[in-house]
Amino acid sequence: MSRVFDTTLPFPTLARRELGDTQLRTNLAHATSTIRDKRLRVVGELSDWEELRDAGASIKDYVLQHMDELLVEVERNVTRHGGVVHWARNGAEANAIVVDLVKATGETSVVKVKSMTTAETELNVALERHGITPYETDLAELIVQLGDDLPSHILVPAIHKNRSQIRDIFLDKMGESGLAAPADLTDDPTELTAAARAHLRDRFLSAKVAISGANFLIADSGGLVVVESEGNGRMCLTLPDTLISVVGVEKLLPDWQSLGVFLQLLPRSATGERMNPYTSIFTGVTEGDGPSSFHLVLLDNGRTSALAEPDGRDVLRCIRCSACMNVCPVYERTGGHAYGNPYPGPIGAVLVPQLRRGARTPLEDSLPFASTLCGACYEACPVKINIPKILVRLRSEIVDHKRETNPLGPELIAMTALAKGFSSPRLFRSAIAAGAVIAGRSKRRTLRHLPPPLNKWSATRDAPLPPTKSFRTWFRATHGDDTSTARTNDDRNHSVAGLNFFESGLPSSAPTGMRESGREAVLASIADALGGNWSGAAATGEHAYRTRGSMSANEKMERLRHRLLDYNATLSEAYPDEIAETIAALLSKRSSSSVAIPTDLPPSWLVGPEMHVYRDEPALTIKQLDAIDSTISGCAVAIAETGTIVLDSGPTQGRRALSLVPDHLIIVVREDQVVEIVPEAIARVQSDTAQTWISGPSATSDIELERVEGVHGPRRLDVVLLLDRRETQGG
Repeated sequence: MSRVFDTTLPFPTLARRELGDTQLRTNLAHATSTIRDKRLRVVGELSDWEELRDAGASIKDYVLQHMDELLVEVERNVTRHGGVVHWARNGAEANAIVVDLVKATGETSVVKVKSMTTAETELNVALERHGITPYETDLAELIVQLGDDLPSHILVPAIHKNRSQIRDIFLDKMGESGLAAPADLTDDPTELTAAARAHLRDRFLSAKVAISGANFLIADSGGLVVVESEGNGRMCLTLPDTLISVVGVEKLLPDWQSLGVFLQLLPRSATGERMNPYTSIFTGVTEGDGPSSFHLVLLDNGRTSALAEPDGRDVLRCIRCSACMNVCPVYERTGGHAYGNPYPGPIGAVLVPQLRRGARTPLEDSLPFASTLCGACYEACPVKINIPKILVRLRSEIVDHKRETNPLGPELIAMTALAKGFSSPRLFRSAIAAGAVIAGRSKRRTLRHLPPPLNKWSATRDAPLPPTKSFRTWFRATHGDDTSTARTNDDRNHSVAGLNFFESGLPSSAPTGMRESGREAVLASIADALGGNWSGAAATGEHAYRTRGSMSANEKMERLRHRLLDYNATLSEAYPDEIAETIAALLSKRSSSSVAIPTDLPPSWLVGPEMHVYRDEPALTIKQLDAIDSTISGCAVAIAETGTIVLDSGPTQGRRALSLVPDHLIIVVREDQVVEIVPEAIARVQSDTAQTWISGPSATSDIELERVEGVHGPRRLDVVLLLDRRETQGG
């Protein structure tokens, strides 16, 4: 049975246990610093980064303000494209829906794309309880599952394991659920990745049901967007007969244009990449291309409760990039398990108490205090969630609750005493004088042991000694005037108002109105949450980020060349009368004896007669594709800034499986298909087509952040730039 987090213990208890793991702390320090450096480097390449952040925050605020309308629009568009939409009020309902859908297929196993949402609902446990085996296919999630462990990072769940530990897990556990690891397996990341590929390959090719989440859900098309690197996501989204996607209601984007903002924000903030190797976009069912049955489960599970919080609803902007975790000094030392839930780090410290609104457990009450309030998370957040502000508000709420339920608690007694001392000039002067005496007599520079309850402070850190001479004493000696009694009543009232600042504007109770129907219940909860307490939520409108590039044609081509080589793609160039010869040379170099091609591939691209050419008509089976060495494809557009090539199943491209299953992929890019920046590519592609955005070969950095290419997608990518002879000569 899959493990779940222990939510009964507070953060300090869990953190104390994790701090004793020196390997964990070493791994975390290396990983977070590496990702931080990569992120800073690629963010610095964009002149409009802050404008993109502003646009991202504004778009998400628009989504929150119009969530009910946008969800109904999603439902309409998914249904129009042959999908089925389900609504779940909570995790239990979502799990029950998924279990019933899997049972209806008659299957007893499913393959899964990495999904924070299904981790939140503990879907794996629910599936296993009903005799359904879930197989995690992301490399890090596979490591965690085989090791009977729990994820510790949103982006790299196995960040707490080193390569030797991973090798031992593979040797001990792989054989229990499929193909065993080679007996001579070393701890080299390339070998470990190859073992994972072999272990999962047959499962991908034979799976009938897949389960995923989604990074974004686009209202005006009903499109789902899944951003990943390894190709396991593409395998799950493309090959099985049935696909079930469980998506939080906050993952909405209002329109196709908005995606151009978030495909620039997310990869740079998450992996420090300009673009992840693979981005899959699909809407409902595409006949002859991908699953024949698609189900979308829209999940509330406390999100509408968070929506009702005027001071905390910003958490629903979160795009799960993990940037806040990678800059957090607390997370860097404790790791993710200390947070007691799948959402660790600063975002987890604010998101979990809001999603579990009303749960007054030690975990929820301790998470808002798992922070130094340094503000680094706010500076790193691509959608400008003011996490420190929300943490302070949650802390004040917890203190208020303690004041109501335990007025004689030691913290409140201490705070009451401090308030009394600070509000009385006589007591304040006496305390200052007593502190000076203690400091003058002490031989130490710090207080090592304080009496209870202050000993909780001195047990883990030294308390500084008070000064031997106070400011008032110095001022009286140098200026001859003691202003200690000069406070007016207005000053005193102003101070008291400041002490009670966080008592005002506390959130109302969670929205009510659960109904029999999940759909009606979720929409009613959103309506209750929206209930007129909104102010200043911006419309999507126009933003200051770049929507058009400024490079010349030659500059765009040069940038694209540089980016492709940076991704370790192999780059060739050819004029139209050289294209067949160029492709033939690439196939020969890869020792390919067979090639799959779309039905409409231009005859001028075809290779010589000695090559076995398999035209995808009638459609080749998955096993047939797996036995073919190479694929040739055209594309819809290429993005110079990110080195990304977009396939939209249009002319010369064929269906998605063609560019996925064979081990070698050749893509031909015409000069006139190259644009400079992401929004220009968005403008060229139809929003409701089945798309794959490719940025280099499939890759992973899940083992000590060492990049390994060729995971589950094609291991080799060759790009042929088809030059226009006339334009090139004229330039």
